[in-house]
Amino acid sequence: MDEDTVDGLLGSTDAVLDAYMRVRFPADRLAAAPNLKLFVTATTGADHIDAACLESRGIPLLTLKGQREVLKNITPAAEHSWLLLMACARRLLPAAASVRAGQWDRNQFPGIMLRGKVLGLVGCGRIGQWMARYAAAFGLTCLGYDPFLEEWPETIQKASLEETLAAADFIGVHVPLAEQTRGLLGAAQLAAVKPGAILINTSRGEIVDEDALLQALQEGRLAAAGLDVLAGEPDVADHPLRHYARAHDNLLITPHIGGFSPDALRFVLAFSCGRLRDHFGGSGHT
Repeated sequence: MDEDTVDGLLGSTDAVLDAYMRVRFPADRLAAAPNLKLFVTATTGADHIDAACLESRGIPLLTLKGQREVLKNITPAAEHSWLLLMACARRLLPAAASVRAGQWDRNQFPGIMLRGKVLGLVGCGRIGQWMARYAAAFGLTCLGYDPFLEEWPETIQKASLEETLAAADFIGVHVPLAEQTRGLLGAAQLAAVKPGAILINTSRGEIVDEDALLQALQEGRLAAAGLDVLAGEPDVADHPLRHYARAHDNLLITPHIGGFSPDALRFVLAFSCGRLRDHFGGSGHT
């Protein structure tokens, strides 16, 4: 659905089930739904929804955050994170593009061997822990920073943020967007990364200072970056990082597709529909 379609339905809506995230729900849009009684999103993040507005109206907002049993075996976001890491390490997109252009010159595309390198995880929850498993299979050592993690996995060596950034050849950002994490990787942190590191962000664009990220790529302090998220998405037509990626092959951007897999969606949508049914007690609301 696009925004116009959603706006045309809100006036008669009792509940919203969202698994799309392309349509934002600020206070003015929510105000157009006077009958709204429940908002369910089949995602862990809900920064596209004005949660304070819903709370002020006494409307529950149910996300997948904290639903460990539901999420523990849902792996597309972690798999996409690993794909971005490998694609950046092996310069996959420019190499493929050169072949499509009729060239065959391997000397232009030297790759980084993963074995023996260090993966630094900023956030060691569900996705970070899957990344650590993939890293072990490829022979990498894992360092991780996560001040909120209670049970620390054996696959990740606990470290401070500074230690993680300074030692990592690859940095994976896997934390939810909250006031504590907004701008977590700022200019000072990106200036302290190991020279030539590769940054992967499949969390939210606002967690990284994108101006500082752009500068780090331009100056070569970061060898490359793989992003599945940008601040302000989906309105990113004039985003500086998108413009940079058009002319430089050390930045790979995908349109927030990490968790977008029909296999996973069927599972989380069934769970979310069950929450709708349970909330209304099978009373026939639609």
